[in-house]
Formats: sequence, C-alpha cells, structure tokens
Amino acid sequence: MSTMTRIAAALALSAAIGSAGAQTIEWTAGQLGGGWYTIVTGTSKMIEQKTSMTVKAVPGGGAANPSKVQNGLSQLGMSIDIFAKMALDGTGTYEGKPHPKLMMIGQSLGDTPYHMIRAADQKLEFDQILTSRDVKIGVVKAGATDEIAFRWVMEHYGQTYQTLRSRGYRIIQADYAELASAFKDRQIDYVFFAQGLPGASVVDMSTGRDAGLLEFPKKLTDFIYSKYGMGTGKIPAGTYPKYQGGDVTVMSMATTLITSSDVSEDVIYRVTKALCESQADLPKVHASLKDFDCKTAIKVRPIPVHPGALRYYRERGWVQG
Repeated sequence: MSTMTRIAAALALSAAIGSAGAQTIEWTAGQLGGGWYTIVTGTSKMIEQKTSMTVKAVPGGGAANPSKVQNGLSQLGMSIDIFAKMALDGTGTYEGKPHPKLMMIGQSLGDTPYHMIRAADQKLEFDQILTSRDVKIGVVKAGATDEIAFRWVMEHYGQTYQTLRSRGYRIIQADYAELASAFKDRQIDYVFFAQGLPGASVVDMSTGRDAGLLEFPKKLTDFIYSKYGMGTGKIPAGTYPKYQGGDVTVMSMATTLITSSDVSEDVIYRVTKALCESQADLPKVHASLKDFDCKTAIKVRPIPVHPGALRYYRERGWVQG
C-alpha cells in the first residue's frame, strides 16, 4: 500500500470514528518486544471487553507517534510528556511543524526508565562508554524516544554517530528483542534503551549473559533536564536481581496517552471509562501499570485534555471545573 493510499484510508477511518457507532480504532505503541507494545496489546483487549470497539495495536515509537495521531494514521498513541508538548508547539524535534490536534487522555500509563547495561566482562564506566574506542553498543531504531534520548546523551559527550563510528564503534540499531539477542550472542557489550519495569528484554538478556545496570552520572542528567526537560527516576533494588545490587538512578520518561481532537468525545469517553474501570487489573498486563491512577491521570497536563476524557473524570469527581 502506498503512503498516499494509507493516509487516505486513515482519514476515512478518522472520519468514521467521529461517530459513536464506530467499531475500530488504532493504538500506536512502541517497538516489538518493548514494554509499550505489551501494555497496548494487553490493555486493548480490556477496552474491547468493556466497549463495542475493536482496538488494533500497532508498533510505533514515542517520537513518531504524535505525528501518526496528528495525521489520523492512529487514533490513540503512546508518547512522552516532553515529546507531546514539543509536537503540539512545533518545537525541538518537531521544529516548525506544530501538531495542533494533539490531546491527552492521561499520564503515567507505564512510566519508562532508561537502562544502560554493561556486560560483566566490560569495565568502562558510563562517562567512558562514548569517549573510548572500538565499543560495541546497541540502540533502538530511529523514531523511538530512546534513540532520540541517545542522541542527547551523545550531545552531552560531544559525539555523533559519525564520530563514534570513526573511532571504531560498532552501533547496532534494532528492536528490543533483537538487541537482547545481539547482547546474549556477544555482538554488542553495552545496550541503551528505555523499558517499563521490569523490562522483558532485560529479563531475557539476564538469562544468557552476566551484566550490570549503570547509574546515570549527575552531570549528564542535569544537562538533559536543563536542555530537554527529562527528569530522573530509580530502578528499584530487586527489579533485576542478576543485574543490580540496589537502587539505580537513571533518566526517566512520563508516559502520556495521546489522541486527536478529530476523535469524537463519545469514543474517548468510552476508552477512558474502560481504562479506569480496568485499573485494578492493569498491573497484570505489565507491572509498570501499578503506578497508573485515574484520580491523578491529568494532574499534570503537558497538552490539553480531550473533552471525552475530561467528561469522565468530572463525572467521577476527580477533576473540578
């Protein structure tokens, strides 16, 4: 299918879901093997059970998803607070290309910490990983928020893909499952990505190769926060028993469930209602969803809240005005 044909089909679907009788919506997630994809596929089934809709989960990426939603290719999307805000305003990654249709349903639907994993037979500290020679490192594919964050990390250390490769770096870009396999097969010795806890790919990696999680240096996290607004969090002790001896401080992203103003109030009302009525069961889909709470889902609003979601929260008394 050509790009124009796909866009035309998506626009037709977007028009169809403007009515309450629509039956199918698309939810763009993260890359295959990642926490977001697991969350979306599992949560979609819960929404289907409580509504008359069919929810189609498709792979995506936190940075690419706002554009997919803006253009009507998907009606729901997983994104990150700072990327959703940049997309709405047409700044940063989306410079000069505002996304005025973007709206949110809620936040903390599986907040996502970053991981820097070092094989046990490697000795470089975090600050040395991007300033050495002949390092083998894995990063997710372009378009994912993880990969954009890796560019920010490179920026802090004065590097680019080109400068790293000129010093003998081998950089593999693949989806999470492929990176886990490459790590176990010793094609790479370091991996940088973000996954909800516990990350399925990290658990997979721990079955085949000894390694450890590295703390993110404070100078790095201060730089990222001051320039791009991304904060920090912790991977709690015991999350990966083979890979850590205590809490590990890392960069962390606030996951934002986004939609479009083109999607009808009724559809988003039903989606929001189904999510909130399923809240107690969400951690069964992915452990990171234990932090999602409908009572506080729109306490922080990086982008406007969709009227359908707002109507449900008001009915429950969780938001005033």
